[in-house]
Amino acid sequence: MTFSPNFKALCGAMTEVRRDLHAHPELSLEEARTADIVARHLEESGLEVTRGIGGHGVVGSLRRGGNRPAVMFRADMDALAIEETSGVAHTSRNAGVMHACGHDGHTAMLLGAARALADDPSVTRDIHFVFQPAEERYCGAQRMIDDGLLKRFPCGTAFGLHNAPGLPVGTFATRSGPMMAASGIFSVVFTGMGGHGGGRPHLAADLTLALAEFTIGLQTVIRRGFSPLDPIVLTLGSVQGGNENASNVMPARVKATGTMRCFTQDNCTLIETALNDLAERVALLNGCDAKVKAVWEARPLVTDPEATEIARTAVETLGRDLNEAPMTTGAEDFSDLTQALPSSFMLIGNGVEKGAGGDALHAPTYDFNDDAIPHGIAYWTALARQLSQT
Repeated sequence: MTFSPNFKALCGAMTEVRRDLHAHPELSLEEARTADIVARHLEESGLEVTRGIGGHGVVGSLRRGGNRPAVMFRADMDALAIEETSGVAHTSRNAGVMHACGHDGHTAMLLGAARALADDPSVTRDIHFVFQPAEERYCGAQRMIDDGLLKRFPCGTAFGLHNAPGLPVGTFATRSGPMMAASGIFSVVFTGMGGHGGGRPHLAADLTLALAEFTIGLQTVIRRGFSPLDPIVLTLGSVQGGNENASNVMPARVKATGTMRCFTQDNCTLIETALNDLAERVALLNGCDAKVKAVWEARPLVTDPEATEIARTAVETLGRDLNEAPMTTGAEDFSDLTQALPSSFMLIGNGVEKGAGGDALHAPTYDFNDDAIPHGIAYWTALARQLSQT
């Protein structure tokens, strides 16, 4: 696609913004500098700006009047606690913190779209450009909602965008229905009488055996507790118990923690029940006590068919390749918005080759591909025009 000189200039300016944000990343709930930059650019574009929503959240409102509901365009702003090794000139200046998920790019693309749309008389819908903090901690969207986001800025639909390494630049992908998983963490603690592992093991509770049976039982829960058509993930990530310098001592406490993923709210509830039931049965058989704690951090991201069709049409008007996105057990707190109002989520290609956008998200070598910026801005502007016609 050929871009006009003015559009190229805009993209160049947003590339500079993106690289500045990349060089100065901020962790979840600490995005003060980023929020100030966002607010300043929105004000320069002539938008009505509201700061401090749910922490460092910023909303830029483009008011065009009319009786149709406003729409929400959302980008995330926070970075990750990772030491960057990408070697790029704009590498992070904040030790141990980097933009390893492309939120710097998401922010720059939406800022560019806000500037372009502010000067576009063909857009007749009110648009609220939402810049969200703390996505990486799965709490930013809900914090903004709790602070009145949807009451202060009522919208009929919401749209989100995320970059996708492995997808060529200039291509897009989305799907209708379940798209990303609910994500949670769980822990199980077994306690009982410790003892001598060699001299008198029969007088102690074998908590390591209890934990082993619980671990194996997790896979039985998946295979027999849920439909084979429902993707479920239950994975242990840490185990603690005993002392490596006391190999003949049977511990009085062992603990394991893990992650859980699924695609429906009903299954979230069923998983919690299944974990508790499994731990209780294992504890009863092994003469010990068990305590399970399960916390869901992100809800399932389920897109609305009608909103997604509008997003698809916007991509098609640009003449870009549009793919069917696969379901993924990755998580994203845009899901809190999909639970609150009809929403759609689009993936934009970040590149295929390593060193040119293809490095994995959350990898220390990752960098957002600036070549994707024109395509992202073009998508947002095409979407706004499409919404103005519906």
